[in-house]
Amino acid sequence: MIRRRCLAPVGLAVVLAVSAGSAALAALPTPGPDPVPAPGGLQTPDYRIQTDETHWNFNSGDFTMPHRVHFMRPGTDAVGDKANGNSKKGTATLIGNVVVHDSGNATETGDPAYRGSGPATLTCDQLDIDSKAKLYTATGHVHFAQGARTGSADKAILNRGTGKLHLEGDVHLTDNGSTMSAATVDYDLNTKDAEVNGSPAVMTQPVSPPPAPAPAATKPPKRKPAAKTPAKPSHTAKPTPAPSRSP
Repeated sequence: MIRRRCLAPVGLAVVLAVSAGSAALAALPTPGPDPVPAPGGLQTPDYRIQTDETHWNFNSGDFTMPHRVHFMRPGTDAVGDKANGNSKKGTATLIGNVVVHDSGNATETGDPAYRGSGPATLTCDQLDIDSKAKLYTATGHVHFAQGARTGSADKAILNRGTGKLHLEGDVHLTDNGSTMSAATVDYDLNTKDAEVNGSPAVMTQPVSPPPAPAPAATKPPKRKPAAKTPAKPSHTAKPTPAPSRSP
């Protein structure tokens, strides 16, 4: 077991990569009570579910959508091959090729515990949502990404009520060259504590190259003084004596 306080080399990778996936999970729209039927789907003031066929029981709240489903609300959209759930219980399951995209502007991003640092995307085989319990469970080929941060696992469970995220099964996290592989990771979005288990858990950190030595200061070359041109001596012209005449 490795606790967060011992994760100095790659602790940031755990915190940021896990937060990316949790933001996408928390942002998924979920059916609430008394939705209004829309053409082929359901609609409430907060979200819309679009598909080409819906079977819904007004008394029990059970619904099934056997074909491609598109969930939409401001800041978030999600798609899956099919869906089922219960609108009265606030539960929904997206099944098959699930993709959840959070633009970073969803309602939950105002909560400091769930605030990410940009758009995040989650993909998985199945996503189970219990909106009343604030429980989100992604299973099968779980992968999330946010910028240079990525993570993958067999299963991810986010409890928004407690602020706890649990990853299990072949967990891999990366962040700007830092990596972590483990069997399970438990992360508290409120306290930022992480607990990692593996046999063993493997962490890597890129080695920063040593700083290049500063170039030696070079002195400007000394300039030789210009050679002085010797002054020309001044000559006083002597008068030429007049030729003497013979008597």
